[in-house]
Amino acid sequence: FEMMFGKRYYVASNPLVACTMMILAATSHVKLVTSFVVAPRTVVAPSLSKLYMSSCDESPPTQEVHISIEYCSGCQWMLRSTWMASEILTTFASDASLSSLSLIPKGPPLSEGGIFRITAKRNNSQGADSGKNTLLWDRKIEGRFPESKEVKQLIRDLVDPGKDLGHSDKQKGDDGSSSKEADCVECKEQQQEKQTLHESIELAIPDIFYKQNMVSIEYSTGAVSSPDNGLYRANFYANELLSCAYERNTWWKQYQLDNDDEKTAASAPVVVDKVTLIPNRELIGAMKIELNEEMTIYDHSNEADDEYIDASRLRKMLIRAITHGDISLSSGEIDIDLLDEEEAEEARKYFGVF
Repeated sequence: FEMMFGKRYYVASNPLVACTMMILAATSHVKLVTSFVVAPRTVVAPSLSKLYMSSCDESPPTQEVHISIEYCSGCQWMLRSTWMASEILTTFASDASLSSLSLIPKGPPLSEGGIFRITAKRNNSQGADSGKNTLLWDRKIEGRFPESKEVKQLIRDLVDPGKDLGHSDKQKGDDGSSSKEADCVECKEQQQEKQTLHESIELAIPDIFYKQNMVSIEYSTGAVSSPDNGLYRANFYANELLSCAYERNTWWKQYQLDNDDEKTAASAPVVVDKVTLIPNRELIGAMKIELNEEMTIYDHSNEADDEYIDASRLRKMLIRAITHGDISLSSGEIDIDLLDEEEAEEARKYFGVF
């Protein structure tokens, strides 16, 4: 079939494309010089993107989704959050539309306790922010923690509505109903302490609390069940770095009791305010850790052997980078405390074998 739009000439090899061209002509108010006629020659049909007359020369950028999990570190919900992150990243390991997932500890004194919130943010493939931010789950609104399958279903509807989640898909009779959970006891105690402690004194929050330390961990997805899948190791690193918040929480309680002592304020522990897990679906064996998108703390591709960095050493290197601006450790800082046989056996029972 042959057609002309104004002075432009197009050839279509099947009726479907020809009809599409007719519709384009009608909706674009372009005068159709000739209708379609049968052509004896054989030609290759142009792609539909080439049939647009002007502004449709380039296909629009694809949408990517970034997931954020905010949790209360005072309530010690880090393990719950990293587990949820593993569930999400495992299920959507091959979905390029899920670009990254961030874990963000929250808690006093900068934010209220009892937070467990999951949000999704859309960016296009060129990195531009589309401005769409979707609340997927808020414990304070829902009155409970979500099940992993509920979160997967919500993310699936954003990333790939046609994706089959298998056992995680909604079953008959699943109404998601549950009794409302009570607030964390520790958060309530902290709130009461804040109201009764030094009522006549306004405690100053040290500047170190406002310094945001953002860490990104790029890892290779590989095959989900293969040794090339770096998610397990990346999640282990995330747990190690995010656990710094527990030290800060303990310090904050003591700081309140010491009544704003300058020496105590200077000794505030360094924390990681956000860890972003970034799946790399192309490279095998990728493991790259950066601080604030400026300093590379660790890059496995630069290592001479196949051994990965120990989590304890990674934590020390990161603290060194935050406090001194470099990652060179002294011989004393490199030493790692090893477990004895009894402690190691107990750890294997609790954590499993990595």
